[in-house]
Amino acid sequence: MSKPDDLPFLIGRIAAGDKRAMKAFYEAIGPDIHRFIQTRLRDPHEAADALQETMLDVWRQAERFEGRSSARTWVFAIARNKAVDRIRKAPIAVAEPDETIADDRPNPHDSIEALDDADALHRCMGTLSQVHRAAIHLAYFQDISYPQIAAIEACSVGTVKTRVFHAKRLLLHCLSHTGARLRAQALSK
Repeated sequence: MSKPDDLPFLIGRIAAGDKRAMKAFYEAIGPDIHRFIQTRLRDPHEAADALQETMLDVWRQAERFEGRSSARTWVFAIARNKAVDRIRKAPIAVAEPDETIADDRPNPHDSIEALDDADALHRCMGTLSQVHRAAIHLAYFQDISYPQIAAIEACSVGTVKTRVFHAKRLLLHCLSHTGARLRAQALSK
């Protein structure tokens, strides 16, 4: 599997028509892109189609990648645009996204509580607006920096900070009403 540092190299190879580089690129970043798209579209079939369109654009536009942003930022921006295009073209039936938090603790009681917490977080994430949900997903689930999120979302860093701030407050408020054991410091990053 490729590392994030390999992505610009792979894009260069893709621009040269290297199908193996495309496969390695897809394996390296495809799951993250799919999850990101899924949080926006909230439909697994639409997300899969948008992922394929994103990767097709990477194949077609690799020679245009100039390295002004990171390779991850470039691909996430393409994915964001594909998701926005799908939202604009047709109303999408909202389905529950497949967002589960794996719990590898062996204690069944703790596992049940963790699943309850994950379910509560999932429900609370669903109450957020699309822009707030995307900001939280990129910042906390994808560990993408605020400047990179700003590039992906085509907005200022200040706007990203504001979105994350408000999204965290909304999540904490929602979680406090669910009885979840999640602690506030988990969102104080």
